Amino acid sequence: MKEKQPKKSSTKKRNRFFSFERFYAHPLVMLLVILGITIFFALQLLYVQLDNNNFRFIPKTDPARMADQKISEIFGPELPIMIGIKREYSTILDKQFLDKVRELIKEFDTIKLVKTDGVISVLSTKHIESGIGGESIHTDDLIPENFTGSPEEISAVREKLRDWELYARSLISDDLKSMQIMIFLDTEHSSSGGPEAMAACQQIMAMLDNWDCPDAETYITGMTIFSEIINEATAHDLKFLIPLVIIVVVVVLFLSFRRFTGIYLPLLTVIISTIWAIGAMSLCRVPLSILSTVLPVILIAIGSAYGIHVINHYFDQVVQDTTISKEEHAKQVINSIRHIIRPVFLAALTTFAGFVSFCFTSVPPIFEFGIFSSFGVIAAFSIAVTLIPAILILRGPRKPIMSQLFKKRRKTEEQLEQRSRRMDQVITSTLLVINNHRRTILFGMLLLVVFSGLGMSRLVIDNVMMEYFEPTVPVVQSDVFIREKFGGSKLLNVLISTPDKDETILRPDVLQAMDGLTTYLEKNVPDVGKVTSIVPLIKRINQVYNADASPEGLPERKVIAESSSADDGFGDFGSDNDDSFGDFSIDESETAEHTNSSSYKIPEYNFPTLLTNLNKIIRNSDKDTMTADELVTELEKQNNYRGLAYYEIPSDPKKYGVSTEKELEAIINDYLVLLAGNSKGFVDEPIKPRILKMNLQLRTLGQKDSDQVLDTVKKYIQNEFPQDLQIEYGGYALIEKSLNHLVVESQLISLAVSFVIVFLIIAIYYRSVVAGLIGSVPLFISIMVNFGVMGYFGIKLNIGTAMVASFAIGIGIDYTIHYLAAYHSAYLQNKGENFLPQTFYGSGKAILFNAASVGAGFAVLMLSKFNMLAELGLLIAIVMVTSSFASLTILPTILNIVKPKFITKVLKADRVEALIDATSEEEPSSEYSMEENK
Repeated sequence: MKEKQPKKSSTKKRNRFFSFERFYAHPLVMLLVILGITIFFALQLLYVQLDNNNFRFIPKTDPARMADQKISEIFGPELPIMIGIKREYSTILDKQFLDKVRELIKEFDTIKLVKTDGVISVLSTKHIESGIGGESIHTDDLIPENFTGSPEEISAVREKLRDWELYARSLISDDLKSMQIMIFLDTEHSSSGGPEAMAACQQIMAMLDNWDCPDAETYITGMTIFSEIINEATAHDLKFLIPLVIIVVVVVLFLSFRRFTGIYLPLLTVIISTIWAIGAMSLCRVPLSILSTVLPVILIAIGSAYGIHVINHYFDQVVQDTTISKEEHAKQVINSIRHIIRPVFLAALTTFAGFVSFCFTSVPPIFEFGIFSSFGVIAAFSIAVTLIPAILILRGPRKPIMSQLFKKRRKTEEQLEQRSRRMDQVITSTLLVINNHRRTILFGMLLLVVFSGLGMSRLVIDNVMMEYFEPTVPVVQSDVFIREKFGGSKLLNVLISTPDKDETILRPDVLQAMDGLTTYLEKNVPDVGKVTSIVPLIKRINQVYNADASPEGLPERKVIAESSSADDGFGDFGSDNDDSFGDFSIDESETAEHTNSSSYKIPEYNFPTLLTNLNKIIRNSDKDTMTADELVTELEKQNNYRGLAYYEIPSDPKKYGVSTEKELEAIINDYLVLLAGNSKGFVDEPIKPRILKMNLQLRTLGQKDSDQVLDTVKKYIQNEFPQDLQIEYGGYALIEKSLNHLVVESQLISLAVSFVIVFLIIAIYYRSVVAGLIGSVPLFISIMVNFGVMGYFGIKLNIGTAMVASFAIGIGIDYTIHYLAAYHSAYLQNKGENFLPQTFYGSGKAILFNAASVGAGFAVLMLSKFNMLAELGLLIAIVMVTSSFASLTILPTILNIVKPKFITKVLKADRVEALIDATSEEEPSSEYSMEENK
């Protein structure tokens, strides 16, 4: 007694700073405070917004994001909505069909956010050509408004479409059975996932759904459309998965307690903590993203454990009868909380450690997830140890009514207890048998690590938006259609500039290099669907301007070019509504007239002359074989038919009647003036530009293929472009590349931070570095297995699955801590003799059941509309199995072999527990203490 007295005095000194009795003295006030906070956060839910714009995943300081911002500032935003229309039985050159398309386009123009002249198609495009007799240049509608569909009109339109390569795979498919409509919204990249942009997307999709046209199938895609579809799927998941995981938790609670109190109190805890977390996001004006879908499911699945521990301890330690007074019942509730708060806090702390590791990433939505999931864990813990006791104290002692009902209708409490003991015995016996084969366990662990390492070597890192959904989803099918029939939906920009502020970039050698790159990519790189730049516009002006010239060259060159202010042109694809075309405009009333003194006439051919010329073309060709189309084209060039001999970049001064390249530059600049200054999508300035932009439309799906295209472009530029140029790259292809890099970086940082925090928690708790190292082994194995499974089953590492490892550490560490506590306690009680049966008894079932319940909660994610979240749910369920099994097999094997000192010594926490027992005048079994260490 003399030894205990000072300890009680010491406890009383601690209680001066904190007293459970004082803390729970006013349960009604506590309840009202929680209610007030909950109402406040619930009101914030009214302002929740969704934003799945992929640009949000890239920090503003990221080079790819900065390059994209620079391109947007100079040339305008580049996020078109792409609509494909496919005909099965006829071509698009049909009057009834085109009239229907015109009506649809007029509807698109009524949408508030659509730019003026921001709907581009074959119906809004002007065709630039030489006038009658080759005496002028003018533009006509590519397809006239009064198009009747007569054979003559169809033939004329076909000739126009085939006359210029710019149309192919941009506005029309090669077989003329499909057409593409581009819609440009008046929004920046950063706000392209905002409410206004999403509302515009909804209107466009609704118009397409209501559009009635025979033999016409519509497809729609684009980054803004993907954002809207992701928003819809996110909203669906929130409405579907949250009730589902609640049902799972209710079933677990019912099977665990069979008492109404044991069901509604833990459930109320997680619902309130979820309201707090999501409400806090809304309060901070942080929009929900695809990752936020996981947050409520996680908080409900994990947070319920804290309430379960509190209510379970209450049922075990507090008299469940009305024979005791309300005051005595309140005292027992407080004592129960005093015993359970430490292990519950430790469980919350380790989970918090896993989630807070996400805060060290540079990916904004993952960082946001880390902040608010950590807050949600703190909220769940705080509510569990305040709300539940407050309600129990206010309610007073009660008889377990539901339990009595089930006792009468099914089994008695004694029978249930016997069944529980038998289950404990079976699990204990099984684990003992397993742990008797230490060499087998160690060999199996080594084999598992090696096998998982081989799987990791197959792991693919990629964020493919199309793979978020199943292949049958319409937006995925639309993207496939656009990639197959047109240039593709992914853009790679190449900026070509000159460092000299006084020098123009419109040099013949630069434009020729760009033309060569275009030809090389379109002929040799199948993943490049279309390349557009200022080059085909310059070539076209040069062609039609010299349509009547001799193929041998011009005796002299004199240009009279008038700038037009008209806005009609080849769409606005590339100007303020930039994407892949150029926007040129030559007003029909303001033509550019030739001043050549003579007009070239194509000579008449006889058969021998034709054969001679064909043989000459073949001999001069660098190809082994030539197609009929190529032979005809070369023959047309040989005779300057329709100006084809001049469909080129002026690069030979002699051919153009000048003596220097500077004079050629002047000719090209005159052509640019002739384009009426509406080529902003490809040049930074309408007069003497310093920056040119090339748009590469890619048909690639994954980042690996996009990287190969980028490497090919860089290699060609390095070898074939003038060396005095500055080359920069941008576009969504680089945004994806940067996102992949950030995912890997975030994965490594989160893993390192999680391991360090967990190591410190265990090492500090047991005052042993060895404890931290040993406790990390099961987590290391479960993470290795996770990555191995991903590699073998083709599950990609993306923004969703990258979070699995930190989840595994934050949640899986609980099983390690639980087992270490049970092992340590049993060792001390049995003085190191035959203590394993007691270690496994209770703790084995508690660990396995907890892993099963948490895994079941996460398995709900497998029903998500997002493939990556479904994979996330599957992987976490696997991690729960591997981490719990490793804690019950590998951990005891290592402990039995190493026999670390931290197991054998009495810890400060053990003395504190004894002090709590003495203060509360209770004697809870050590077996229970082990079972509650989660």
